[in-house]
Amino acid sequence: MKVSQHINTTVFTWDCSDPVGIDFRNLIKGHYKNLHQQNIVIDLSAIEGLKTKDVLEFSELNAYNKENVLKSFVAVVGTMSIAEIPDEISTAPTLQEALDIVDMEEIERDLGY
Repeated sequence: MKVSQHINTTVFTWDCSDPVGIDFRNLIKGHYKNLHQQNIVIDLSAIEGLKTKDVLEFSELNAYNKENVLKSFVAVVGTMSIAEIPDEISTAPTLQEALDIVDMEEIERDLGY
C-alpha cells in the first residue's frame, strides 16, 4: 500500500502485494487513526476484477469520515461499473477525478452546503 499526502487529502493506493477486501480495509484503518482529520481517497483502480463488495468494505470508514469528521471520502474504482454502489459512497474512475470531487466538496462545505 502506498500512502501519499496531497494538500488536504490522504490517498491510500492498493498495489499488487496488498490483500483485497477486509484485510486491505484493516490496513487502512491502522493508518486512519493518525489521519482522521483529512479527506480520504482510496485508490482501488489497480485491483483486477474489482467487485462491488470490495468497495462496500469501506462503508463504515466512509460514513464515519463524512458524518463525524465532516471530510470527504472517495473511492477510485477505475473502469468498474458503479451502478450497484450506493450513492453514499463517492466514486471516481481516476485519482485526478477523485481529487476534484474532494476539492468540490471542500468548496461546498466552505459555502455551508
